[in-house]
Amino acid sequence: MFKRPFNFRKSYYFKILLFTTMISFIPFVMIAAYSMYQGSNLSNQIMKDHIADTKKEVISQKLLYLQKETQNLNTDLHNLENTLRLIQKQAETLYSQPNLALTNELNLTKGKEGYLWETFEDKHEKTNVFISSLSSDSPEATINDLKIAKQLEPLFVQTMKNESMINAVYLSLPSSSWLYYPFLDVEAAIAKKTFSPNIRFQDYEFYTVALNPERKVKWTTPYIWSAKPIGDVTKQDWLISVGAPVYLSTGDFKGMVGLDVPIENITNKLMNVEFSEPNAFAFLIDEKGNFISGQTKAEGIKENEFIMKSALKNKEGILPITYSNSDAYLLSSSLNNGWSLNFIISESDIVEPIVKSTKAQTNKHMLLFLSHLFVFLIFGIAILLYMTYRFSRTITQPIDQLTNALRESADGNFVKELHIKQEDEIGNLAVAFNFMNRKIQELVGELNLKAHQLEDKVLERTEELESANERLVNTNQQLQESEKRRKEFMSQISHDLKTPLTSVREYTEILVNHPELPKVQKKEIMNSILLRSNHIIQLINDLFEMNTDDDGDYVKEVIPFDFLLGQSLDMIAIRSEGCDVEITKDYEIGSHFIFVDPKKMNRVFINILENAVKYSKPKNKEKIKIDISAYQQDKNLIITFKDYGIGISENNKEKIFLPFFREKRTKTEKIKGNGLGLSIVQKIIAAHEGQILVESKVSVGTTITIVLPLVEILDF
Repeated sequence: MFKRPFNFRKSYYFKILLFTTMISFIPFVMIAAYSMYQGSNLSNQIMKDHIADTKKEVISQKLLYLQKETQNLNTDLHNLENTLRLIQKQAETLYSQPNLALTNELNLTKGKEGYLWETFEDKHEKTNVFISSLSSDSPEATINDLKIAKQLEPLFVQTMKNESMINAVYLSLPSSSWLYYPFLDVEAAIAKKTFSPNIRFQDYEFYTVALNPERKVKWTTPYIWSAKPIGDVTKQDWLISVGAPVYLSTGDFKGMVGLDVPIENITNKLMNVEFSEPNAFAFLIDEKGNFISGQTKAEGIKENEFIMKSALKNKEGILPITYSNSDAYLLSSSLNNGWSLNFIISESDIVEPIVKSTKAQTNKHMLLFLSHLFVFLIFGIAILLYMTYRFSRTITQPIDQLTNALRESADGNFVKELHIKQEDEIGNLAVAFNFMNRKIQELVGELNLKAHQLEDKVLERTEELESANERLVNTNQQLQESEKRRKEFMSQISHDLKTPLTSVREYTEILVNHPELPKVQKKEIMNSILLRSNHIIQLINDLFEMNTDDDGDYVKEVIPFDFLLGQSLDMIAIRSEGCDVEITKDYEIGSHFIFVDPKKMNRVFINILENAVKYSKPKNKEKIKIDISAYQQDKNLIITFKDYGIGISENNKEKIFLPFFREKRTKTEKIKGNGLGLSIVQKIIAAHEGQILVESKVSVGTTITIVLPLVEILDF
């Protein structure tokens, strides 16, 4: 027996070894790749969740921090308001005491401009008074009022010591005079033209803000006196004032008391706000959205109209915005005086540290995972190689024996048998091979016979399969068309029911939410609800009529055709009131009798006539013309309804009897309808063993022909 030399390429043993190793190795690689992929996805998802949670937490913490800063400022402002109320109460008490003994004298000096003011050599803890030149001609009452006000000097001094935010406390009278602390060198201020000798307090907000009968403490808007014709009476800088009225026990207005607060004293606290985010900053706006102050990074923010409007609108809470072409958060909190303290924090400042930290952790864990995976792969491959070697030898040795035996069989030697003792598939293969050698000769002859028989059966089955396939294709097309019709049917029903139901619900909500509406308007709404309810009921009746298969609901009787048509024409005359309709009739009176359900057939006639009116478009206010004729043909009555309306396109003539079908032109021209009328008409005509035919041409008109069986009166 010829034995070929060993060749790796042609060695089945080598192929099994290589193939088994590759097949076993691929799952390891796929598992590794899948694990890395899932690990990456899981890491990204964890990072996203972590970013979302951290971002929410950071923003919430910043909002709490902002609210805390706002609360601190509100506390300071509230303390100032309470202090001013104390001064207000003390002033009202002094001015309400009758016969108050005044022992102090005012050391008044008159300036060349006509004003009066008080000066001292020792100005420490001293208030001084001022009387405008507008009131200096008759100052006796004013001087007496200022002497009373002098009793407040200790309270003014103590207030300045207690309240570090203020730089002045004063009492102003309607005569444009005041008691002021700390001491103000009026003469020097007038010389520098930072103060006017004939000032009128009623022209300035620090005074007018206190003019309220409710005796409330109120704040001014930020102002700077140097921007006005006269200078700031306290300091050439931005400030706000808080004022309160002073009323006598009789209810008469006496004057006002006030405190001046430099904006700088408020914004100094704002400047000390620190952020861990590099691009975050704080800024302050007033109740009108005007920029007051901000940190260094807030430069240019006041020119940003969007940010100013957003901050004014937000007032309190968190608002996502776009700032400097990136996502950011605007945090706002309101002060007692109507101002708003705001933080702007860039989202990237929050997210980037989280992303950086998460990626570092992910890379660390991924490297550890890859190292473990590599060791596992090496160990697994070694085991696979050994197991593959052992397994392949149990297959290749019997195959070699079988190969040699097959070569001999190919040479015509069918006598040799294999002696393989394995009790597995290979052993079974050897037994089968031995059996094959014995049977192969007789099978060759039988095989040719079977081949011819099989060919005939294949041809027969092929023809049957082609026929079945053709039937299946037709059935599938019918099912698809049926499903399409069903979806269109349900969609149209939903639309036609939803529209009036939505209107009914809206009108009902108006009645429920607005019981105060006039009766006339309520009646109009109820009429609208009734109209839409009738529309829904009509649609449901039409659907019921269209889907009813029971002919037992028809109550037929012999009736003259002209009498039945006359009832329909009377009904159309009522329904088309307001339209100029001209109907031409061509049929004999009382000569044609039909066996029909009068109600059903009346519905047929009314539907056709209503369509004729509805789809006719008279030009130049011409009449809507409809021609009706009826004549006998054999044993049938031929009835025609002809209009001169918009007509029906050739492609749609067969579709008009489909439920809910309406031409696009009717929707474009806003002609009302639900597309069920002609479907019901066709159903009713069919139930009477009749026919309905349509002839139409676009822009010319439509002719509907109905064929009904005639009856002889003698038959009944």
